[in-house]
Amino acid sequence: MAIFTDDKLPDSYALCLLGHGSRDPEGNQQFLTLWQKLRERNFCHITEGGFLDFAKPTATEALSACHQNSIKNIIVIPGILFSGEHTQKDIPKTIGEAFRDHPEINLIFSEPLAMQPEVMEVCQGRIEEGEKLSSKSIPRAETLLMIVGHGSRDKDFNAQVEKKLSWLGEELGFSKTVICFAGTSQYSLEDEKFKPQEFRRVILFPFFLFTGVWVKRVHALADTFQKKYPDTEFLKAPCLSHHNLIVDALIQRARKSVLSK
Repeated sequence: MAIFTDDKLPDSYALCLLGHGSRDPEGNQQFLTLWQKLRERNFCHITEGGFLDFAKPTATEALSACHQNSIKNIIVIPGILFSGEHTQKDIPKTIGEAFRDHPEINLIFSEPLAMQPEVMEVCQGRIEEGEKLSSKSIPRAETLLMIVGHGSRDKDFNAQVEKKLSWLGEELGFSKTVICFAGTSQYSLEDEKFKPQEFRRVILFPFFLFTGVWVKRVHALADTFQKKYPDTEFLKAPCLSHHNLIVDALIQRARKSVLSK
């Protein structure tokens, strides 16, 4: 078991942050900024980052950069919210290929961010940021909070996420909270079962780590609804991005993975 000194791992450890990458340069830049913030924390002597697809540095390049003479342990942490094909198949495959001839390296896998307390706190902050975009004084009791996330193929997992996000909306005092999972929800994004015209304000929060197609689709939906329901105010909350608490959550995941070995 590693001994933490001043909240830092021994120099024999390296940390590799892997993201799935995006065709959207803005989303990739947000990942790179998150990696830089993680590196600046000096939790590990070496902290690298890379993409599984679409952008550079590649995951293979990042893993190779971690493989230095003094490094005996490499912690691989997904820069991804939820477990899925990327974390269960793509990352293990990439790591296996990179270290096939190096059995001496101790590879440590961290869990995705999921619904850690830090992530939930960032959700609250982003929703509040969206709320502050308006100069109007509209109470939350007259506001619909609409949260759109990517979701998982695991319906039980989606149910847990929906429960926590619904609880967050209730704690914040919104009149109603609607959770949608992109491509898997019982509702489509354009479904009028939400009846936004029944509220004075609707806040649309994209529950994604980085921006990209879906985040921009959610924000475009706000514009579409605004034209259709001019008497209701529609606000766009930002995604999680490289918030400092997301960096904290990544470090917590890495620390937990080391202590559980």
